[in-house]
Amino acid sequence: MSFTSTYAQKPPNYKGIGLTVGFHALVFAGIMAMPGIDLPDKLPTIMETYDVIVKPEPVEAIPEPKKVELETPTKAQDAVKVTPVVNPPVFNDAPVNRFADIDNGIDFSGLGDRIEAPIAPVEAIPDPVIAGAKLNTRFSKQFQPPYPSGLLRMGEEGMVTVRVLVGTDGRAKQIELIDSPHDGFWTATKRHALKKWRFEPATKDGAPFESWMTLKVRFQINS
Repeated sequence: MSFTSTYAQKPPNYKGIGLTVGFHALVFAGIMAMPGIDLPDKLPTIMETYDVIVKPEPVEAIPEPKKVELETPTKAQDAVKVTPVVNPPVFNDAPVNRFADIDNGIDFSGLGDRIEAPIAPVEAIPDPVIAGAKLNTRFSKQFQPPYPSGLLRMGEEGMVTVRVLVGTDGRAKQIELIDSPHDGFWTATKRHALKKWRFEPATKDGAPFESWMTLKVRFQINS
């Protein structure tokens, strides 16, 4: 009994084969176009591992330190040798200079030969003789200044205190006011002193020199 396939006599379907091949090509192209997928060129090689035995290096032995033996000194070595000194030197102290008074000089004892240094006598310098300035009695009548007329009519009285610089010629070179109850008294005293006052100048060992002195002038109305 024979069996004959119903498909044997049919021609191949080229259209279906083309569609199948085209579908697979599209799928493969889509996979290739997807980003982030890198296909390795080669597969990794499988590495084989095995244990390595490391032999330790030999350790050198550290030599022990040598013992230092200390020599113990004997009694003979400990003894101090003292050499006696024959006729030791004698150290004399430095000579002390003693000054002794003599008639015509100074005696420097301890320095060898006697040295006489004559000393000239020192003369005492006397203090200078200073005499202060004072009024000249020969001109005492012209000492009082004239009474100011205005103050005289008013009955004013007072005392003027001044400071006067007396020159070497006995005249009043300068006058300064210390105190006055009225300007009129001071003006009259100043004008009169520069013209009329005469003094005996101050002296130093007889030589005149300028000096200041203080004077008082009284203005009083006699009844």
